[in-house]
Amino acid sequence: MNADGAVAQAQQPKRVGRLDGVRALCALGVAAVHTSFAAGVMGAYTAKPGNEALATLLAGLRPLALGPFFVLSGMLLYRPFARWTLAGGRRPRLGPFLAKRLARLWPAYVLLALVCVFLLNHDAVDGPWYVLRPILMLQVYDYTWIAGMDPAWTVPAEMQYYLALPLLAVLMHWLAGRVDDPVKKARRMMIPPAVITVASAVWTWWIHRPEMGVYPEEYWWPFAVGGAFALGMVMAVVHVLAETRPHDPPALYRVAARRPLLLCGAALAIYAVNCTQPFGRPGYGDYEGVGLAVTQYFLLLAFSYLVVMPLSVPEAKSRVIDAVVANPVARYLGRISYGIYLWHFAVMYFWFETGSVFGTQPALMQQLRGTISFPELMSAVLVGSILAATVSHYLLERPIINAVGRWARRKEAAAATAAPAAPSREEHVLTR
Repeated sequence: MNADGAVAQAQQPKRVGRLDGVRALCALGVAAVHTSFAAGVMGAYTAKPGNEALATLLAGLRPLALGPFFVLSGMLLYRPFARWTLAGGRRPRLGPFLAKRLARLWPAYVLLALVCVFLLNHDAVDGPWYVLRPILMLQVYDYTWIAGMDPAWTVPAEMQYYLALPLLAVLMHWLAGRVDDPVKKARRMMIPPAVITVASAVWTWWIHRPEMGVYPEEYWWPFAVGGAFALGMVMAVVHVLAETRPHDPPALYRVAARRPLLLCGAALAIYAVNCTQPFGRPGYGDYEGVGLAVTQYFLLLAFSYLVVMPLSVPEAKSRVIDAVVANPVARYLGRISYGIYLWHFAVMYFWFETGSVFGTQPALMQQLRGTISFPELMSAVLVGSILAATVSHYLLERPIINAVGRWARRKEAAAATAAPAAPSREEHVLTR
């Protein structure tokens, strides 16, 4: 098989089912962790776990369930840029790239922001800036708490890396341009992601020092998740190198292709280790502690790699994996997983009946903790967030994404006609 054939194989949409399934499981895992805290199941500081066995299992998902989201973004979005460098394709156009990223991330996020501001936090509105701040994704930089948007700090973090990705791609292209051998190019391309990974680890250590206290404002700084995004970029390099050398792919690629269940089993082992909360307390959702934070940082990277890599390799075959992450339910929930993640916390506030629409100031989750049982609250979160995500996906997100996608394809086609070079290989299906 030649390189173009390998590229075509890697771009087959059949892989989307698996990756959507991973998104679904991660979104549900994050929702379960947050719900268990609000329901009093997971321990918190001086409050003991309400159910030690369940709390231990759910605490093991924190923060592992968040990692694959950023790894998938780094891998799928950087791959067209990696082909530009390794396979000699045309550089992805910046305008269409950013337009599609904005269309994917912003509309659903703005809808959530408007609902939370005007229905849950209306009494706190003291001017236009209070409304514009979350819409512009700036609330995480001055730590403005908006009830219902508590976990949405990840969205500005994602947007930050969308903006940084083209710059990183140019830097990695420049580094690789100094050699001709594809393997040497790939090694040079991995230098910036390695620097980001180390810097994020140092940041994690610094922010969790005892003198920083509990929930320091700087904790929400998006740089904290840089390692996962950088890992995704490294995986993109591995994938493209395998496409250009189909008869001699990298060892990491070969192992994932031949032993996908082995890697997924290792991911389960990482999860089991995190359930013990190394340097922490099993069953507690503690955030402070340098040892716990740094250990979980590297466990998150290992877990994310072991989960995402075997599911993103076209040659990896496993009926067990497909049964778990490629079944119709998982694939559907994966398509709306962004909405599930966005809405699950807001649904809790509505179910607790706290906020401006109920004639009260929105209470902190620490104050509401344990006033509703976990089965009731988890059921409400699942039903409410899936319904909200479905409505948002089909009535708002998908029409905008499709419209922007059509515009982007016209721009790319016009550019290809004006300057015919190597054909564009952007993965429209996977990166939508």
